[in-house]
Amino acid sequence: MPTELTQAIVTGYTDYRDDDRMLTLFSAERGRIECKARNCRKPTAKLLACAQPFVFGEFELFSNKDRVTVNGCDVRETFYPLREDVDRFMTASVCTQLCNGIIEQESSDEALFSLLYHTLSFLAYAESDPKDLLIAFLLHYLDHAGYRPSLTRCAVCRRDIRADAVLFYSADAGGAVCAACPHSGKPVSKLALEAMRRILLLSDEELVRVVLKDDLRAELLPILRSSCARMLGENDRSIALLDQMM
Repeated sequence: MPTELTQAIVTGYTDYRDDDRMLTLFSAERGRIECKARNCRKPTAKLLACAQPFVFGEFELFSNKDRVTVNGCDVRETFYPLREDVDRFMTASVCTQLCNGIIEQESSDEALFSLLYHTLSFLAYAESDPKDLLIAFLLHYLDHAGYRPSLTRCAVCRRDIRADAVLFYSADAGGAVCAACPHSGKPVSKLALEAMRRILLLSDEELVRVVLKDDLRAELLPILRSSCARMLGENDRSIALLDQMM
């Protein structure tokens, strides 16, 4: 019946019985962890602070067969400002749900953990527009999941399209498509493709530098939404949350 410590972010929860809560944790070392926080919803509970969405801390976990229980937590960051702004809270919720869709149990994923941690930090404490941070997150998320969109070559014929005047974006094809190839996409501007290319060159620490104009945001969000839906499925919960924000 081992007890272990792991740093993790709370990426979801479900209230259970009168005072308990089932938590979904994202650990860089262990991936997805489903665990129970007993009596955490009582006003004086010692686990009250850690059983909240987006909390980052060092969790003490007790394992008994297939059940994991939270014994304690050293809370390192609550990202509290997210709770004071609806748009930032919704954006953070989309990001955590998207991570839940691809992280696996007992599978380390330090790169995705870093992306989520930095995105939550910027959403909580930076002055960036939450939609800019969401666009940056979505692009890096798709790249991490193996769905990096093709931006300089046609996703169908693989021809260099940087000099083409008319281009389309097809999530089914995997990115930009030239006018000569069959596709199910919609027109996309060269500015949007270049913006995505440049964002993908940024490190997690540099995502706060993304500043986009309204018309570019309006073009990029549906494009990235279509790619996420192509990967996860239209009925995925994170896609519904993304639609609500958009």
